[in-house]
Amino acid sequence: MPLIVCTIFFIILFSCEGFWHLSCLADQERELSRYQAIEHPRRRTSDCYLDRLG
Repeated sequence: MPLIVCTIFFIILFSCEGFWHLSCLADQERELSRYQAIEHPRRRTSDCYLDRLG
């Protein structure tokens, strides 16, 4: 019985951690698209070479 309880606990724990990881990836993707669209649009500017370097 303790093995079943422990297994269920870890399944719930790892599934919550997986959802948290996916939400962090979605937030990073949203921040990147906001950066590219609003704060630094893709066009020829004087500092576009800095984005290509690093």
